[in-house]
Amino acid sequence: MIQKTMILVILLTLFTPSASAADSDIRMRVIANSDTVSDQSDKEELFKEIQPALIQLLGHEPLTRKELTDKLKANLSEIQQLVDKEAQLITPEQTVTTAFEPHTFPDGQTYLTLVVTIGKGEGQNWWCTFFPELCGTVTLQEEENEECENDLSPETTVSKKDVKVESFIMNWISDKWNRFNEKRG
Repeated sequence: MIQKTMILVILLTLFTPSASAADSDIRMRVIANSDTVSDQSDKEELFKEIQPALIQLLGHEPLTRKELTDKLKANLSEIQQLVDKEAQLITPEQTVTTAFEPHTFPDGQTYLTLVVTIGKGEGQNWWCTFFPELCGTVTLQEEENEECENDLSPETTVSKKDVKVESFIMNWISDKWNRFNEKRG
């Protein structure tokens, strides 16, 4: 009986609709002109230069997803100006465009994204999420762990020892199993 119940719980958990990352994430994507070493270097340098200005523009006050969306939309022309200013110093021969729009990623998911495209935008790209915070750029109201290291900039390396993986489903099942056993015991 217990095994049948656990299988039913697992199946219900797997097939119950829930909010996906595509519905909650707000991302930033910087796309290089091409895959040449020079273009990839320009992409990384451009990100490093615009990140502090974006932090200043978006502020350090906690933001909800909607507030962040509204702020990015309202400041898109200012963001384009700061990107243009830095791009002129880093890669003056390339046109750089900025858009805040739904954008499809290689995983097939579409996310609301601040997209910075250098030149033809045919190179490898770098991305991070603004919401939940992984770019290290904004403070979110949902943030609880101030000790969490959220810098995923291109020069940052993360070892397996630095990463803790948790599964909502497994945590939920474990919690239900523990409560079930407490009631039996």
